[in-house]
Amino acid sequence: MSAIGAIFNFNERPLEPEPLLSLWNGLASRGPDGGNFVLEGSLGLCYRAFHTNRESRLEKQPLVARDGRILTADLRIDNRDELITQLRELLHGERAEITDVQIAMAAHQQWGDMFPAHIIGEYALTLWNPGDRTVLMARDQIGARTLYYYKNAESLICSSELLPLLETAGIPLEINDEYLAGYLAQSPEPWLTPYKNIHALQPGYLCKVVNGQLREHRYWGLDPSRQIRYKTDAEYEEHFLHLMQGAVRAPLRSDCPVFADLSGGLDSSSIVCVADDLIASGKVQGSILETVSQVFDESPTSDERKFIGCVEAQRGRPGHHLREEEYRLLSPTIGEVTERTLNPCLVSLEYHRAQCHAMRTSGARVLLSGQGGDEMLNNGNNPSSELADLIIEFHPLRLHRRLKIWTRSLNKPYAEVLWKNSIVPALPGRLQLKLNHNPVLKKSHWLNPDFAGRTNAYERMLGASDIFGCRLPSSRMQSRGFVSVVQSIAAGYRREIGDIDVSYPFLHRPLVEFLQAIPSDQRVRPGETRSLMRRSLRNVLPEKIAKRKSKGNPSEAFFRAVTREFSWLSRLFEEPRVCSYGYIDAAKFRAELHKVRMGCEVNTTLFLKIIPLEIWLRTLESRHTVANVIASEQSQAQPTAV
Repeated sequence: MSAIGAIFNFNERPLEPEPLLSLWNGLASRGPDGGNFVLEGSLGLCYRAFHTNRESRLEKQPLVARDGRILTADLRIDNRDELITQLRELLHGERAEITDVQIAMAAHQQWGDMFPAHIIGEYALTLWNPGDRTVLMARDQIGARTLYYYKNAESLICSSELLPLLETAGIPLEINDEYLAGYLAQSPEPWLTPYKNIHALQPGYLCKVVNGQLREHRYWGLDPSRQIRYKTDAEYEEHFLHLMQGAVRAPLRSDCPVFADLSGGLDSSSIVCVADDLIASGKVQGSILETVSQVFDESPTSDERKFIGCVEAQRGRPGHHLREEEYRLLSPTIGEVTERTLNPCLVSLEYHRAQCHAMRTSGARVLLSGQGGDEMLNNGNNPSSELADLIIEFHPLRLHRRLKIWTRSLNKPYAEVLWKNSIVPALPGRLQLKLNHNPVLKKSHWLNPDFAGRTNAYERMLGASDIFGCRLPSSRMQSRGFVSVVQSIAAGYRREIGDIDVSYPFLHRPLVEFLQAIPSDQRVRPGETRSLMRRSLRNVLPEKIAKRKSKGNPSEAFFRAVTREFSWLSRLFEEPRVCSYGYIDAAKFRAELHKVRMGCEVNTTLFLKIIPLEIWLRTLESRHTVANVIASEQSQAQPTAV
């Protein structure tokens, strides 16, 4: 999780050192291991180091090649050995002495602008090429490493961190309503930021700047036409286990202890148990894995210690248990945050701070997260992907047979499964929206109708779109699941709130591509969610985890936290900015606050998002940075009713 930044003046206008130094100093908190900058004519690049492995400690960034190319990157390359072999003539020294940034520079020399397509890993990078006087920015396919930029007629400023970019750009801040609509509905689109004119590079994209003009290109995407078909279940299981081991092995390339989230669910437990096997075999650089778990004494339906304990018993060692009663959800301390960022992780700020403290105390810098497992491996017992495919491919007899099996498994009427899980998922997305209009409206009824109408918030409530052009419903659903989790990760919330490097094994590129290409009935079967995962890891996971049918539910803990902290929350919302600025319907919000006061259940998910939004709006207002802009926009808006 190193930090990078760069400034490029167009028309070869010399760059003064002050803006670059401002950006470099702004990144200092992200780079405790030093860094450097290069200032050359009309451009400057800077780097702050956060080392996580032996090779990174050998890096010298920004890296200046003999031909004048300059590269600064926050990266971890997972297919190092393969690339070193392919690029051997361009790389010098022993394999262990070759750094990831040297590999990336050699890859650009070998393959040109599309070189990120050859790199598997997590990265954000900026490269200056004097040969054609262009700037190249690139970001990995899930957006694990952030990269923001601001461009005007005179210059381009890019940074891995948002706040230093805002300070260096020095522009008036205008709230981006499209971002807020995505934030409140699901997750914002990954090219948006909370501010107009400040952009994020999309995951899986590269951006080339030529003569002051930006040209974005997708260098990687899911291939809807690719299919993997084996004759037996055992072949799918063997392939999955191999890829899962590779996905976990990648972030275990660390010369520090590594931490892993352990919730007791299948995803986090699988990562921990696979990592333990890899460490025991001596196949990874890392040798120490510690687990960290959030536990709840006062919310029994949210507490997962009976499952966490199963994994800890197999490991033969306890993990770090962070009690919610000690590190409180919705602690009043979140109201003291004064940064100009919007981050839903604020609701659990004390937990994240405690987690980072535990990692620093242990000397750890890398955290393994199970995020993405639900989306990639089909958490729900949902037959839609299989049955809708049979509709599209017109296999009526097989559809009838499978419907009978699924109706027994789900204990639902035949006609209901035929309609909801077969016909509707096979329809175009807009038609599905009309058919599911009432649930969407119920889910979004807090939103101001004018705001929701002009930002397409209702459509956003349906979730991510299939951006890869998949033909079959099963392929579209898998694609949408991937896009959905990428939107969440690419927003950079987890990275922003902690000085740690968070990695996501379930979103490792080879594993994602494999899961997209296999038949849907490998992922989910009647009565068996995550079928492939359970079968593949049956000799790795504790039996109780492998056979687990339930899933952890934090709702009770969040509801108790809202009730417990209502005193300061009610003061926060005495004059809610979320209502006065036109994002939330004032009357409905007052009704929801009354329900909370009376101890009634509310839409906790949306309520927890509104709290950071309210704090963020008040922070901006207190700095007098956007108040006039907001008033102007609201007076000029011409909303479209839905």
